Amino acid sequence: MAVKIGLDAGHGLHTSGKQTPDGIKEWTLNDKVCDKIMDMLADYDCTIIRTDNNEGQIDEPLSQRVATYLKAGVSAFVSIHHNAYTGKWNGATGVEVYTDREPLKADVTLANLIYGKLTTYTGLKGRGVKKANFAVINQNKVPAVLVEGGFMDSTIDYKIITSDKGQTEYAKAVAESLIEFCKLKKKTPTPKPTEKISVIYQAHDLPKSKWLPDVKDNTDYAGNLKNAIDAVRANLTQGNIWYKVHTKKKAKWLPEVKNRGGYAGNFGEAIDAVMFKTDTGKKIFYSVHEKVSGRWLPEVTRYNEKDTRNGYAGNFGKEIDAIKIRIV
Repeated sequence: MAVKIGLDAGHGLHTSGKQTPDGIKEWTLNDKVCDKIMDMLADYDCTIIRTDNNEGQIDEPLSQRVATYLKAGVSAFVSIHHNAYTGKWNGATGVEVYTDREPLKADVTLANLIYGKLTTYTGLKGRGVKKANFAVINQNKVPAVLVEGGFMDSTIDYKIITSDKGQTEYAKAVAESLIEFCKLKKKTPTPKPTEKISVIYQAHDLPKSKWLPDVKDNTDYAGNLKNAIDAVRANLTQGNIWYKVHTKKKAKWLPEVKNRGGYAGNFGEAIDAVMFKTDTGKKIFYSVHEKVSGRWLPEVTRYNEKDTRNGYAGNFGKEIDAIKIRIV
């Protein structure tokens, strides 16, 4: 069974005062680091439980964040943050890792692992492993730490924490520590089949209330441009495919569907986002066409409703009228 790990981008986009002096929100910096951690752990047998709002639009209550990762049964929890001193440019600098004031032995072990790697990889000053009464890690049931990866208002730290390299080093320190702490194992690769795998899929035309013809791979698209679609269904010539759709009307993801055991969608409710995954060992690429803008959105490869960049195809609130899928 995959190990579960709790991960948290602290605060939200609209949390007062949590930003660099030139206006970069702390959640934005935290989220970039979290995304990199998730990518680094993607090949390991673990499931990431994100406790922050996936768009950063809501600063989830700390008690709710704790309840989320405890209910999920995580083996460890890490809250990603960036520090601030005065809110105006200054010379404060360094990284630090916090445990609860009365930490578990495991809290201290995880904190020390992250702290050692963080100072080494980022090159920033080490301010120590410290104790504080932070509500998001104050539960003494599972190992939990809070990381401050540099000062947002620092003339020293700013160029590091806002750079892709600096964010990658921050993420690497946390990811490697979690791999060691949780004894994560790499996933066993699925043998690649020798024969070509094709995907066959259909879209349901909302205004005409009918299923449109099947499409194979990306030789065409499933849909009828200018008419919103309200359901999809798919299968593979070999292996399994899972998929979900998000509806504009209810603004939520509907239950997952496997192969053609049914269809994903509600007739009469336009779809504004979709996601697909397979167990074939091959990579799936999918994209959607927006009805109003009349444009194809970039291809997506992952399956994660919390990943707004590469976890699903579509923009909430904007109806879809066609889909393309290919497997490589």
